[in-house]
Amino acid sequence: MAPKRARRPQPNVLFELTEGYSQILALLDGSTAMRRIVDDVPASSGVDVAWVGEPDGDNQIVLRHTVNTRTPAVDGLIVSTGLGLGGQVVQRRRPLWVSDYRRADNITHHFNPQVATEGLGAMIAVPMIYEDRLLGVLYGANRFAAPFADRTTGLMEQAASRAAAATVVAERAKHAAEVAVHEERRRVANELHDTVGAMLFTIGAGIRTLVDELPTGHSLQGRLGDIEQQAVEAAAALRGSLHALSAPPEELTLGVALRGDCRALQERTGILARLITVTELPPLPAAHMRALTDTAREALLNVEKHARAHSVVVSVFAASNGVTVRIADDGVGLPPACETAKGLGLPTMSERLARVGGQVSICRNEDGGVTVQAWVPA
Repeated sequence: MAPKRARRPQPNVLFELTEGYSQILALLDGSTAMRRIVDDVPASSGVDVAWVGEPDGDNQIVLRHTVNTRTPAVDGLIVSTGLGLGGQVVQRRRPLWVSDYRRADNITHHFNPQVATEGLGAMIAVPMIYEDRLLGVLYGANRFAAPFADRTTGLMEQAASRAAAATVVAERAKHAAEVAVHEERRRVANELHDTVGAMLFTIGAGIRTLVDELPTGHSLQGRLGDIEQQAVEAAAALRGSLHALSAPPEELTLGVALRGDCRALQERTGILARLITVTELPPLPAAHMRALTDTAREALLNVEKHARAHSVVVSVFAASNGVTVRIADDGVGLPPACETAKGLGLPTMSERLARVGGQVSICRNEDGGVTVQAWVPA
């Protein structure tokens, strides 16, 4: 009889999945993601302590997420633009360091007491920048006075880049979740309007019919009139509640509308339709937003009618002092050149966007399908 082979230990799949899920959730929460990155800075960059300055308004940062500090002197400190080392970085938007903070002659010394309390010497600060947005300042410091090597500066810049990316990912995830919540609220509001609203209308109409059928002066007319008035008041209260339920905040209106159109297309046709918000969006006038949503809706209708596509991606992002919505499908591509303008409604889209100073383009994309790109000024 052959000897039994020793059973090899199996990996704990559930544990690995849980760990992976935790890492994904950490990315989606800005504070958790920032804490994880800053926690790693001393070991990865070779500094003794680290923290991050997060924007608080236009002209100051607040120091948070301290790592390896011995006192609370730094945590919560407010640094205005131009003051200390971090304030200089906010102003200049480039990495700066000093070999001995309290004796440096190229910074202000408003925060010498806190630095002395914590026992810090050399300090480095690096801006966290994404697409020209200052998202914070990453700090590292040593408890002795000495210049920072280029390697340390490079590692701090890499950490700052990761921190900026994590901040943007968390912002996008939060925005996408808010859009999804408000789009669902609008869907529920529409269903309530179509069901409860219709029932109240039917009740009111039925009561009016009964009142008309009763002889003049009948004792029930007054009571039925009261019930009809209550139905009217209930319908008015429902309309007010539905408006509050379905109206998203201004900064989410465009995303909610586009997400609703994507969902409607997918439900009608089975074509996978996704919305991606690539950057933070500036506020738009109502007419500009309406022009974008109408154009996107017409482009999605073209996908449904002509593209024979399996999927479509709607992306929205800030560009050229405005907002761009791009609708890209993986269908069969453009019709013959002579039919493109009429068949895909380009003249209508162009006219609609031109009225608000915008523009539209249609072209073949890398997947062989069609990309419609609409832009309006902010």
